[in-house]
Amino acid sequence: MARARSAAALAAAVLVTGLGGCGEADRPEPDPGGGTGGGTAGASVPFELVLTDDVAVSPDGRRVLADCWEGICTWDVATGTLTLVPDRNQVAVAPDWSTVATVDGGDVVLEGLPDGAPVRTFRGLDDAEVTDGSPVTAVAFSPDGQLLAAAGLDGRVVVWSVDDGAEQAAFTAAYAPQTLVFSPDGSRLALAGGGPVEVRDTADGQAVATVQGSGEAGALAWFPDGRALLGPGAGDVPTVWEAPAFEPVEELPGVRLHELAVSPDGRTVAVTAFDTTAVRLWRPRALAGAGGVRSLVGHVADPGAVAFAPDGTRLYSVAADDGVRAWDVASGRPVARTFEVPEGPDR
Repeated sequence: MARARSAAALAAAVLVTGLGGCGEADRPEPDPGGGTGGGTAGASVPFELVLTDDVAVSPDGRRVLADCWEGICTWDVATGTLTLVPDRNQVAVAPDWSTVATVDGGDVVLEGLPDGAPVRTFRGLDDAEVTDGSPVTAVAFSPDGQLLAAAGLDGRVVVWSVDDGAEQAAFTAAYAPQTLVFSPDGSRLALAGGGPVEVRDTADGQAVATVQGSGEAGALAWFPDGRALLGPGAGDVPTVWEAPAFEPVEELPGVRLHELAVSPDGRTVAVTAFDTTAVRLWRPRALAGAGGVRSLVGHVADPGAVAFAPDGTRLYSVAADDGVRAWDVASGRPVARTFEVPEGPDR
């Protein structure tokens, strides 16, 4: 996706402690029975070959990236070939793909991609009440890569300058955000996942707006021109709010939002929903002029994150068992290319 959103699970399990467990010592061991080690005794947690909370496309459109159960996976778009960076994970990818963000306790650490060389550490989210795993719940880069934001379980949000690591703004939200998304110009930061959608000024952290009636799903995206924000409305229905007042102008009824992405031209929204294997392409009438919805069918498992190619001609979606699929946006048809799926622990 165009965003760099929170990775709730950093191995093959959905962890209840947000981004906890980013360090290698905390990575759960795969369980051939379909769960992961280190979980609650007697409980079964879902195993994911490919994690579904985030997917990113390189600036040149030639590679796709997502976390897998045993490391960072990247795919060659032309061939579908998988390259694995083992024993690493990420919570956000820099827009230029030069670095990835990882977490270490309450710190956010930038590492080179793919060499893993440490670049810079950002501090300020330590939480004495978190003794196992990390308190960090969400991390995001600004579209120009100059700013980095992160949130903690106590609701604290910090915005830093990537160049020198200086803290630019800090504030405490009403809840622990699961998603942070910068506006296209980097001047605003939207928060979601745990309470009403909030919009903050990145220069000083001051509140710009609280979106009344918004849901608590952790999915958000700005339209490319910054004139509207898309996220969970009442009942987590996908909703468009127009800036600067952030009043609702359109919704996609009958859908419980899971993940979303907005096309580079701002006319098409890709939406995944809970309890369905279909990906929807939605054209809001309020912004695109001519509305409509198409369903993209082909995933075996329920898809999560979605991301458009930089030129907008392709859409990529990711599901836990069948991995990455590519779609032709104009026709809505699957691209006739197979993306390799990483081997599971019992293969």
